[in-house]
Amino acid sequence: MKKVILLLVVAISSSAVAQTMEKEMEKKAREFHRIIGLSDKEQWKKFIQENYTKSLIERPMKQKVSRQDDENTSSETTETKGTLDDKVRMLERLHDDFGGSKIASIKTSGENLEMILEGGNLSGTFKLKFETAKPYLISGLGINVEGGGR
Repeated sequence: MKKVILLLVVAISSSAVAQTMEKEMEKKAREFHRIIGLSDKEQWKKFIQENYTKSLIERPMKQKVSRQDDENTSSETTETKGTLDDKVRMLERLHDDFGGSKIASIKTSGENLEMILEGGNLSGTFKLKFETAKPYLISGLGINVEGGGR
């Protein structure tokens, strides 16, 4: 009988850890949304330093922009270096596009979170990946934007 009780205790504590992680992930995602609504580059920098992993800060970023009209489709890919200043410039771009947006949904699955933002004529799907140990830093970020005329 002791083995059954022990397994039950382990299962309950694992569930509590998962719930804590999901709450922290959602809290960080909501803070990410709040931060891109600000016009303060120092706040953007502070958020990045406190919530991104070192490897994410240092990872180069790629941006692919696809445009489609009635007759043509074009695509352009650019890559930036992996520096804190590059990440701040990324948040500046997100501020320009989603500064006044609303959160349409947030869904978690394991260490992954998907947040959909809607604002103006743009919709953005933000996919954040988190470390599985406290303090649950953001280790990956992907963004898909639809709409707009940029």
